[in-house]
Amino acid sequence: MKNATFNTLLHRVLRQTAGLDITALRLSVIFIFALFGTYKWFAFEADALHHLLPGTWLGALYPAVGVQGLSYGLGVVENITLLALITGFFRPLAGAVGAVMVMATGIVTLSLLPQLGRIDSFIIKDVLLIGAGLVLLRHDLRRMLILRRVSHEQDPSRGMTFARRTQ
Repeated sequence: MKNATFNTLLHRVLRQTAGLDITALRLSVIFIFALFGTYKWFAFEADALHHLLPGTWLGALYPAVGVQGLSYGLGVVENITLLALITGFFRPLAGAVGAVMVMATGIVTLSLLPQLGRIDSFIIKDVLLIGAGLVLLRHDLRRMLILRRVSHEQDPSRGMTFARRTQ
């Protein structure tokens, strides 16, 4: 009897909190990109990157764009990712694009590891971001399929070609 009551309670809690986990994950990644993306617009972050990146393939961009220019460029990418993730609450395609950008950001940062020669918090967060991006991507692609299926069920003519509709 206790086991059945526990299972019923557990099912009720899971139904009532459905979607809370993916929302919490998306908000966490949004927070990270808001924080790190905003930092890139300030000199203290550009200086920190300049101490970290010169010996890496990304540091090869310094002669072309300068210390602050590279930081600005990274900030633009991170802020676009942030906007895509926020828009992903309402538009799954934008969320999927944001999720791919999250994974790409993590992969780019991890690609610096052999040249950096050490693991620190700069690198560790990106391992988690790749996993979070993968979960968000799967969720948003699933939402896209569901929305597509619903729209086709509501308007079957949407799946027809122009030639078939005009006959």
